[in-house]
Amino acid sequence: MQEQQLFQDKYIKLAIALKLNQMKRTQLSSLTYEHVESTLMHQWKLQMPLSIHEAVNEIMNLHANDVVASLSMQAMTKMSAKIQDFEDLF
Repeated sequence: MQEQQLFQDKYIKLAIALKLNQMKRTQLSSLTYEHVESTLMHQWKLQMPLSIHEAVNEIMNLHANDVVASLSMQAMTKMSAKIQDFEDLF
C-alpha cells in the first residue's frame, strides 16, 4: 500500500483522530492531527505497514513521547540541512 493512499483511508484517519484525542486527554494536550500524521509519515518511510490493520495497530501503540521525539528529530534534520546550505560561506 502506498503512503499517500494510506493517509487517505477513512479508517486510518479515524484511528489517528481517536489516538490523538486519547493522547490529548492523558498525555499532551497541545498535540495536533498534523503532529501525529507527520510522525507516522516519518516512521512509515522506514517501513510501510503491509495492511490497514497493521497501520491501525501502529497508530494505537503510539505515545506522545514518540511524537515529540520524532518531531524533534525532524526539526534537527531540517536545521542541519539549512546550515549545510551555507557551509561554502564559512
